[in-house]
Amino acid sequence: MVDAYIGLGSNLGKRRNNIDNSISLLARIGDLKVVDKASFYETEPVGPVQPWFVNTAIRIETDLEGQRILSLCKEVEKRIGRIDSLNWGPRLVDLDILLVGSEITHVDSLDVPHPEIQNRRFVLLPLVEINPGLVHPELNIPIEQLLDEAESDKKVIKIT
Repeated sequence: MVDAYIGLGSNLGKRRNNIDNSISLLARIGDLKVVDKASFYETEPVGPVQPWFVNTAIRIETDLEGQRILSLCKEVEKRIGRIDSLNWGPRLVDLDILLVGSEITHVDSLDVPHPEIQNRRFVLLPLVEINPGLVHPELNIPIEQLLDEAESDKKVIKIT
């Protein structure tokens, strides 16, 4: 079993409900176990003008590889009602695989660790909350240090 981390965000509809429903759907999958969830953070969006996001992250335990986790995340997004639109655009829910143990994978449809972790405070804050001892497997830098060094002009506000 390895620990994997998934970032979740929503900026359409009932944002927290969209995220909670996504986590519930993931929790029903027999090959993974949701073991921790960070607080919710309200986040100024990256990209085009759109409503603010609610973001969080979860830690799961699983034997699944990144590609299979990605497939399950895409299924959950569809069940919640996500329709793919413009890049960085508004969405009912977005599930991003952030880390899968110490796995490093770069293929067409999957990058693990997520290539933007170090640039996104709305990802780093929940990760540090869940596991302050995490180390980025590719950069070999503690996630807490990445958070300290992250520069962002986007606001991230802890809401729960």
